[in-house]
Amino acid sequence: MIKFFRKIRKKLLTENKFSKYLIYAIGEIVLVVIGILIALQVNNLNEERKLTLQLDKINQNLIQEFEANQNALNTARKGLDWTKRGGMEILSLIGKSDKELMNMNINIDSLIETSLFWPTWKPTNFVLNELKSTGKLSLLENSKIKDLLFEYERQSEYVNDWNRRMEKSSQDIIDYIKQNGSLRNVNHKRISIKKSDLDFNNISLFTDMRFENQIDEKVLFSQFLANVYEETDNIINEILKETKK
Repeated sequence: MIKFFRKIRKKLLTENKFSKYLIYAIGEIVLVVIGILIALQVNNLNEERKLTLQLDKINQNLIQEFEANQNALNTARKGLDWTKRGGMEILSLIGKSDKELMNMNINIDSLIETSLFWPTWKPTNFVLNELKSTGKLSLLENSKIKDLLFEYERQSEYVNDWNRRMEKSSQDIIDYIKQNGSLRNVNHKRISIKKSDLDFNNISLFTDMRFENQIDEKVLFSQFLANVYEETDNIINEILKETKK
């Protein structure tokens, strides 16, 4: 093609047809410009296609990660509800006499064990952290998703704070039982051993104000954490809603 154009130019110059040569030269320049523009357009289309594929991959990874985190959160919420209900039942029995509690045929030790449990939600944030570290978070065109992801990060810190409080509250109850009751009787089934041979019954704890305060704190913290978990679940729902659009 280049050889063909060269022959035309040579012929026009040889025949001294300068005006026709000028028109031809302009036409050739126009063709070159058009070719460049087409090449740029094709390149832009390829780049847009690559970006679209990249964004689709990011969205798919976010959906997968947040769906897994939401499932883990639902499991933690069920565990939290279990320990809260156990604490509420203990509070309803506080102040009753040993005889009353024994007549109720309640497994006191198993009930106390529920108060020692603290369900923790530990989400996997690999995709989100990678997006931040590589700068790919800026590729997301949906500003609402970005805002939700930042809100989710703040909420996760809030969750971690309440998880630490729950852990400390549970540890405080364990420490109290170590000093005033039989921890072995409480957890003997979990570690597959028999109850203590010492003549002691944890029923006596139900007449102690300190035990009531410990359980009351645990129930209160459980309710606060339940509220935080619900807020977190709402944020995840919004993130999934936006990424699935």
